[in-house]
Amino acid sequence: MGRLITFSGHAIALVTAFGLLARYVSPHTFWPPSVVALLLPILLLLTFLFVLLQLFRGHWRTAVFPLLVLLGAYPILGRLFAWPESAPTLTDDSPVVTLVTGNQRFFRSADGADVDTTRVARTFRSYGAHIALLQEIRTVTYRINYIPQVQSAEHLRERDQKKGTLVATYGTSPEHITSSFSEPNEYNGFVVTDMMTSLGKLRIINAHLETNRISNLAQNMGGKDSFGDRLETFGRMLTGYGRATRVRAQQADTIRALVEASPYPVIVGGDFNDVPSSYTYNQLLTPRLRDAWAARGSGLGTTFTGPLPGLRIDYFLVDTSLTIVDIERLSPQWSDHRPLRLTVTK
Repeated sequence: MGRLITFSGHAIALVTAFGLLARYVSPHTFWPPSVVALLLPILLLLTFLFVLLQLFRGHWRTAVFPLLVLLGAYPILGRLFAWPESAPTLTDDSPVVTLVTGNQRFFRSADGADVDTTRVARTFRSYGAHIALLQEIRTVTYRINYIPQVQSAEHLRERDQKKGTLVATYGTSPEHITSSFSEPNEYNGFVVTDMMTSLGKLRIINAHLETNRISNLAQNMGGKDSFGDRLETFGRMLTGYGRATRVRAQQADTIRALVEASPYPVIVGGDFNDVPSSYTYNQLLTPRLRDAWAARGSGLGTTFTGPLPGLRIDYFLVDTSLTIVDIERLSPQWSDHRPLRLTVTK
């Protein structure tokens, strides 16, 4: 039994070390570590428990390798499990800007029905946001597009949304700068908007990076499918995930260049479809930006509530020239993503 425990612990530590490569290795070169990175929080926990067990048993030598793996993970622990910094001190006249981001899943509830328009209007007014970064929203071609309901909020009366795309930034007097979307459906991509605020002009990058498209496959695995069918489905999931990680890596490189070239403070937000241990995240988190959840959040910060739970894939990355006052996860309402609300000041 002791040998089995040791073998299993070392195997888990080895897989964990493989997943830790994800943030360094471009998916264009080698994408499998990005799959393991999805499971890093639980893998690190199991590795830590194995180290404790071996130390308790007095098996010091067998604890060396997994302990080295844990030390290698130390730089990203604050991304995977946030411990908030002390809150900044604000005066009554301190200017602040509040932003909200959320994947709206086309304003459809879990059963596929359209969400009540009154509920949508009430929800967006309750956010109290000056700027909203929305993904998977409807275009003007829909009979019920929910644009008036979002614009019923005091500060969200104008929007920047390229025709035919499903990403929109709402605020006051938005100035469109550029946008980029995946062909041919313009479903995934990003839009860059300058917004005048009480903190001066801010450059807002609203991103819905390439979707993995594995949720439906994950839901369908099981039931009466044979083992061969499940194996085939799992293979399609891996192939699709590998393709998506490569696209996201390219999108991240493009956004990184835009951040570095911006003449104004930048806030990048949205649905990145990737975890904090990924190459995509590592590329987006330039020296100029801070992860708002890692700085002021608490715990794992899970934002995805779908069939692959426990994932933090929605973010706010904030220019270091701005001070992060607060960030919180909001109730998911009609989507399988939890919105984030961020408050910043100078």
